Amino acid sequence: MYFALNEKTAVDYVRSFPDLTEILGKSDDLTCVDLAEGNINLIFRVYSARDPVNRSILVKQALPHSRRYPEFKMPLDRARIEYELLQLEAKYCPEMVPRLYRYDPEMHLNIMEDLNRHLVSRYGLMRQIR
Repeated sequence: MYFALNEKTAVDYVRSFPDLTEILGKSDDLTCVDLAEGNINLIFRVYSARDPVNRSILVKQALPHSRRYPEFKMPLDRARIEYELLQLEAKYCPEMVPRLYRYDPEMHLNIMEDLNRHLVSRYGLMRQIR
């Protein structure tokens, strides 16, 4: 059953999968922050409060509409397309894509490696970093 996650339900969702809590550490130590800056997806960083840099994952969920403009409808299937594209890219160049931990076709979401130690290109461009 599809529903849009929030910071609390994203943690609860992650806790329901033992393989994810192995990556993150103890499930009672998980915290979540909403990273979504755009209009299209929900993006949450779920991390261990004890080791937020090394024990974190991203939960990226497709919405059926734009966040800012709910009347603008969007296809949920784009989460599957992104999952399949990342799998294909990982086949040929695994060191250049985040690891995929889980795809949930019912919730239209991907759970992947958090590249929190990398600079987001947009921010580097805005700061004119070469």
